[in-house]
Amino acid sequence: MLRPIVPANIKIHSFEYKKMEEIPEEIFERIKAGFERQKTDIPLISVNIIAWNEEQNILRNLSSLSAMKSAHLIEYVYVDNNSKDKTSEIMRKCGITPVFELKQGYGFARQAAMENSHGKYIITGDADTIYPPTWIDTMLKPILSGKGFATYGTYSFVPNKGDSRLRFAFYEFFRDIVHSLRTINRPELAVGGVNFCFPREEALKIGFIKSDSRMEDGQMAYALTKIGKLKRVTKLKAMAWTVTRSVDKSGSFFKAITSRIVKELKRVSIYFNKNQ
Repeated sequence: MLRPIVPANIKIHSFEYKKMEEIPEEIFERIKAGFERQKTDIPLISVNIIAWNEEQNILRNLSSLSAMKSAHLIEYVYVDNNSKDKTSEIMRKCGITPVFELKQGYGFARQAAMENSHGKYIITGDADTIYPPTWIDTMLKPILSGKGFATYGTYSFVPNKGDSRLRFAFYEFFRDIVHSLRTINRPELAVGGVNFCFPREEALKIGFIKSDSRMEDGQMAYALTKIGKLKRVTKLKAMAWTVTRSVDKSGSFFKAITSRIVKELKRVSIYFNKNQ
């Protein structure tokens, strides 16, 4: 399904500040009050967010999560993985006390977040990403209803000012087809830490891979498939909206999409072979 526009409940959090000093005090106060309203000592679910040098983006994430609407008790666990900018200062001004992980790497940061969580369930996200107010409950529902042991969602891009949202929508349309193929026999290949929900107790026994490689989410997902079913959630209510740097790093949009097509065509056969 094409998503040609950014929803209003995402757009309201799309701040353009580049430095902490540019952020009005009233925004900090609003976000802090939102987290205070959700505060609990007995969470059902722990939201785990990892960050590294996200001064320019993390306010979007904090703002969206402070506005979360849920029928369940929630805690927020943020990990600062050796940021050199004012990432942690922004967290504190928003009412969040960060956990510090000195070992550099996605796996180390995810593990630290999980070990500092208290909920029965974990939902992982990224600090450069905006989430809709229905995100948590939509991702958790299949697990609570017994339709899945763990769930994973997808993501869309919030274009930079002046960029076309439509072109990213076409890129995502192709990617979603690829993820649908992966889901047949290799769901772990479609899982991303940007949108992933699972039981904490079982995940703690497995542990995230100890490295700086961006494979910590897939490794955890693969291990969880040995215990129960991974359920894909594609509803807009659970859609994560993130920055475009994963596409931008290719140099051009055309290069990003063509290289992705070539890459997927080379390995499409593995999507039909069940991992043992």
